[in-house]
Amino acid sequence: MVRGQLPRWSVQTVNGLSYLGLDVHCQSGDDDLGYHHLVNHGDDYQWSFQENFWGTTLFWCRLEKVDAYVSFESFWPESLKNTWLRDRCGTTELTCIWIAKDDGIYLRNNPTNVDEFVHKWIPK
Repeated sequence: MVRGQLPRWSVQTVNGLSYLGLDVHCQSGDDDLGYHHLVNHGDDYQWSFQENFWGTTLFWCRLEKVDAYVSFESFWPESLKNTWLRDRCGTTELTCIWIAKDDGIYLRNNPTNVDEFVHKWIPK
């Protein structure tokens, strides 16, 4: 990273379902990243970005399978005292990995390599 340049983050959504495909739609206030269909277990969709100068960058996603969906913030601004997301995405990797599993959405804790349950599916 060049001195004074804002860090470059990546967000990845992974189809960890044992059956069915996964539809992914992510966006920010400035960018609609479109719809992506992840057909097979292990398929993923990933994007990279730099936080804005003001530190207010926010992305959210809607993940949907045949019988359920969930909408959630996939990247959000944090203060120096509140670093929950950054603690999991890693201070060197700078990659947030969201995994859709049969029982809900998990965030990979990169430093410990453990998937942490974060969101339940909402039945349709």
